[in-house]
Amino acid sequence: MNNNYIAKMQKLDEKEDKDKFLSWLSHNNVYIFNKSTWGRAPHQCFVSNETTDEGESCGKGLLAFRKIQQGEKIVEIPENLVLKVEKNLSEIINDDYLNEYDSLAISLIQQRAMGDKSKWKIYFDVLPREADLNLGFRWKIHDVLFLQGSKTINASAYLKEKIKIQYYRMEEKVFSKNSFQYPKSIFNLISWEWALSILLSRAIFLQNLRKVALVPYADFMNHNPFSTSYIDSKKIAFSENNEIIMYSDKDYNKFDQVFTTYGQKTNLELLILYGFILERNPFDSIELRIAVSKSDPRFTEKQKFMFDCDKATEITFPIFYYKYPKELYEFLRFCALNVIDLENCGNADFSDFDFLDETNINLEKVVRKIILFACEKNLKNYLKTISEENILNAANSNILLTKNQKMALKQRKCEKKIFQRLNINLQKEFK
Repeated sequence: MNNNYIAKMQKLDEKEDKDKFLSWLSHNNVYIFNKSTWGRAPHQCFVSNETTDEGESCGKGLLAFRKIQQGEKIVEIPENLVLKVEKNLSEIINDDYLNEYDSLAISLIQQRAMGDKSKWKIYFDVLPREADLNLGFRWKIHDVLFLQGSKTINASAYLKEKIKIQYYRMEEKVFSKNSFQYPKSIFNLISWEWALSILLSRAIFLQNLRKVALVPYADFMNHNPFSTSYIDSKKIAFSENNEIIMYSDKDYNKFDQVFTTYGQKTNLELLILYGFILERNPFDSIELRIAVSKSDPRFTEKQKFMFDCDKATEITFPIFYYKYPKELYEFLRFCALNVIDLENCGNADFSDFDFLDETNINLEKVVRKIILFACEKNLKNYLKTISEENILNAANSNILLTKNQKMALKQRKCEKKIFQRLNINLQKEFK
């Protein structure tokens, strides 16, 4: 059986699952008809199995079926079709370590195990399969190696370990105490990671309900950092019930992909939680961790001063492509301050230190040198792979890489651009 045949059969299965899903939505009072009915225009969107953004595949998404005007209601889902929990486990067993995601993960595993008996069975059939859950923290080692130098590696490992630890906490607090209700064959580490992967990549926080939920159909919408449309709930007029809604933030032409926003997330967050990155991401940033040196002769005094100011002696700052926070300079002025600087200011201690003071030219130069050193040090961590830029830019490259490996190289490229930009700006300031 060749790969083309398998791919073809998989697409037929996906189409069949999608058709069943749309029928299920319609049966549950979701208006998705693309033809006019009495008193209602055709629904604005349709589900596409293949969508693209910035030339990259986005998987399933919503496309405009007709011209959509700004302010039109695009999503309209009854609350009874939403998968959420009414009461968290933390309230039941009095454990603050258990959160809403834990409760929802259990519900998700239970509903999947019910098979055809589950109300959401047809919805589960259109969710990403295990192999398609391509979140960064689930990558294989041969893909992770292409992220060398990136903090994404540590962040991914941290999240994976956190999910593992939380599972064992659930095993201790909940599953092992009622093995009949939570059998090991169903509630195990593999199913727990699957459930958390689905929730991290698809769950929506409904602000008005103060609930995290899975919203069928609405969660097919892909992210665009420039979109201001968000999904939320509101009361249905003359009713006690709610509906999940979203309005268009702009005009769309027919067959345009309709986007929502997942929030102001960096590429690192997008890669770990959703499995993709955006090269044109205005919220992308790199973190720099700055600390008062413990070898500083006046470390104890500086530590006390920062404590009195309600500040920490270690702070992480986001560095963006076009800017970096002024607080970074302010904190580094304090970190680099020495006895001579204090004497020049006429002070013997830090009581009158002004974080905003830019008059000490020598101190300002030291601060710039520290940032420059940090940039160069971080850039050295990215050991350039053979023909890395050519691999990314060549349309017909003969080098075979997986989708994840290409994404890893793009992530490194985006991160390096931020450091390189800051490096160039600082070099200009020294001239």
